[in-house]
Amino acid sequence: MALFSAGAASAQRDAATPSRGEERTAEGLLARTGDGSFGPVKFDSRDAPFGLRNNNWVSLKGPNLEGRWPGQTGANSQSFARFDDPIHAVRGFIELIRYYQEKHGARSAAAIMRRYSPAGDCSGAPSIPASERRDGGGCPENETIAPVTAVRAAQAAGLKPTDDMALFGPAGEIRHPDRLRALLDAVVTQELGAKHCPQPPKGESWIGCRVDDAAFNRAVELYGRQKGPTEEVVSR
Repeated sequence: MALFSAGAASAQRDAATPSRGEERTAEGLLARTGDGSFGPVKFDSRDAPFGLRNNNWVSLKGPNLEGRWPGQTGANSQSFARFDDPIHAVRGFIELIRYYQEKHGARSAAAIMRRYSPAGDCSGAPSIPASERRDGGGCPENETIAPVTAVRAAQAAGLKPTDDMALFGPAGEIRHPDRLRALLDAVVTQELGAKHCPQPPKGESWIGCRVDDAAFNRAVELYGRQKGPTEEVVSR
């Protein structure tokens, strides 16, 4: 369900595009460097992905019923949300994952990521070359094996992709922030891509980008204040 008409979305997208060649820093987002440490993510506004330019590192789309997440300021023509502060996108991600567990029983990394990136979507397809991936499907392997994002998240949390992550309690409280953090960072790494978030070789559990402690803690605090029933949410 689109949030805006094509004309309005196009206008919002154009208004949000920074001047050409402006180098920016994604405050609160860190990328792995060659020595294994993490440093600030910098990007060129000319060719950065939408998620970086618009503070939506997890590629959230707007909720169907409400139209906007708390803190959302707009959307592009594909309904991917725009935020002035990426903390709101991270908070929305936490709520969405809670919804998946509560309403759909998606408790493992594999189950969560199959819902986050629908079956057949090429996002995180383990063996399809990037040049052959396309939006809207075309990667049926994701229907039968765990997407690479789920594998990375589970490994980083010390679990198997099919293990119960037990992320939330019955009242929506976060039970395992370390596991939630691993899932978040794996999604950010996948969604922002190799140019800004290094991609680990197959079989290795490190993750290329991570939301820093202060940003994650702020998002968790917002989630605790704002969480509530989300009756229906658009995947990603």
